[in-house]
Amino acid sequence: MDYVIGVDVGSQSTKALLVAFDGALVGEAAAAYGIDYPQPLWAEQPVARWTDAFTQAVRRLLAETGVDPLRIRALGLASQVEGVVAIDAAGAALRPAIIWMDRRAAAQCRPVRAALGEAAVFNLCGLNLDPSHVAPKLRWIMDHEPGVAARAAYWLQPGSYMAHWLTGELAVDYSNASSSLLLDVRARDWSPALCAAFGVDRAQLPPVHPATERLGRLRPERAAALGLSAETLVVVGSGDEHAACLGAGVVEAGLIGDIAGTSEPVCAAAAAPAFDPTRLIETHCHADPALWLLENPGFVSGANLRWLRDHFAPDEQRAATAGGPSAYAALDALAAAVPPGSEGLVFLPTLMGATTPTWNDAARGNLFGFTLAHTRAHLVRAVLEGSAYGLRDNSDQLRALGLPTRELRVMGGGARSALWNQIKADVTGLPVAVPENIETTAVGAAVLALIGARAYATPAEACPQVVRLAARFDPSPAAHVAYAAAYALYRRVYFSLLPAFEQAAAAAPPPPSDL
Repeated sequence: MDYVIGVDVGSQSTKALLVAFDGALVGEAAAAYGIDYPQPLWAEQPVARWTDAFTQAVRRLLAETGVDPLRIRALGLASQVEGVVAIDAAGAALRPAIIWMDRRAAAQCRPVRAALGEAAVFNLCGLNLDPSHVAPKLRWIMDHEPGVAARAAYWLQPGSYMAHWLTGELAVDYSNASSSLLLDVRARDWSPALCAAFGVDRAQLPPVHPATERLGRLRPERAAALGLSAETLVVVGSGDEHAACLGAGVVEAGLIGDIAGTSEPVCAAAAAPAFDPTRLIETHCHADPALWLLENPGFVSGANLRWLRDHFAPDEQRAATAGGPSAYAALDALAAAVPPGSEGLVFLPTLMGATTPTWNDAARGNLFGFTLAHTRAHLVRAVLEGSAYGLRDNSDQLRALGLPTRELRVMGGGARSALWNQIKADVTGLPVAVPENIETTAVGAAVLALIGARAYATPAEACPQVVRLAARFDPSPAAHVAYAAAYALYRRVYFSLLPAFEQAAAAAPPPPSDL
């Protein structure tokens, strides 16, 4: 039997899966790392965290499965999107990566907004002119770190950096490129107009290719460090939420992908690009080269729950360390005793700005409606419900765009929570299906590797062999009715606070001009 490895280089860990050519999952391994927050709304990672974790995860996977490395034919990549890595001519990173959740580059959007207008930008690339995307962050480095910009030979995203580290080749796939604010999403190539608007030299961007294309073989030194053969193929790879949709089978009409990770992208596959007039939903390219992906690329979600655990659950964390249930499971048990709607407590999942119910980098997290009768259990449930409300913002808008919506496919670490899955079904009114392997980003990366290895011709052929569903949660009619009122209150709170968000942002001290 021959095999492939799919690797998810995520925001807080790298996960590696070993998958046989017949689609069977053979083994998995992971290595975790942290995110640095040098200032409010800034988020960075040194690239060594990714490469070290990648090496640890692959070597652990080989050791635990005992598979002959010579039988591993290809390696597929799926990586966090919307980050920037500046490299020199030798391929060395010149500074820590500015990652997806960083929102420092709002000022870099303003000249482009004045020159082109938001509507023209959206019509060209399918994206909002927002500091979460790649081009404003890249421009921020040019403006604030001219020494780095002068030494930069190429501007890469995390996936392109990892592919170059593995093979020495330069490439970016359609999906990653479509998260940049620099791609003509219809032509699926770099846009001269957008590159000019941000002052980016196209020669410093990698060439754009399908995610399934063979990029090259492992560098001999990388193969030795990983414990793999130097003959192992590496495919171009894709963005993480795009691969996650492959790994959950979101390649057909009617399915909505809900990726409950650090952030929570909400996605649906489309045969042609479509453009949301409200701009809540963006137009990206899919990991499947034959499709586009209509998506909100993610509001902060799992990171909110992790923040809650880290700061408000010391007893649960100590119990988990001593061998008890995970802290998240213990928090779920608390929240399960609270009725739908958390008795009027509303949490806005906007701790790092908002991408739902509108895009707004001035928005901040908020708890509304708490009283002396509310407890920590209410707070936990309100955090879970806040993300479910954000999911409904987007599932409703996908329906408004004319897409069929018959089922949610929930994946990522948050899919382990039966309570959260049921809340999402009750809030949206849609049934929730959970894949057997919830780490579908790595599964999708393995699908790309299987195609690169010629085990299958297309994602449409490979996905039915790899994707297996394990659980289903049907909405409760009574809970759905209760959540209709709670969801309406969530939206009223958010829109009522918009003037306060803007006032606070205007009063905030400007960031320093350099580090």
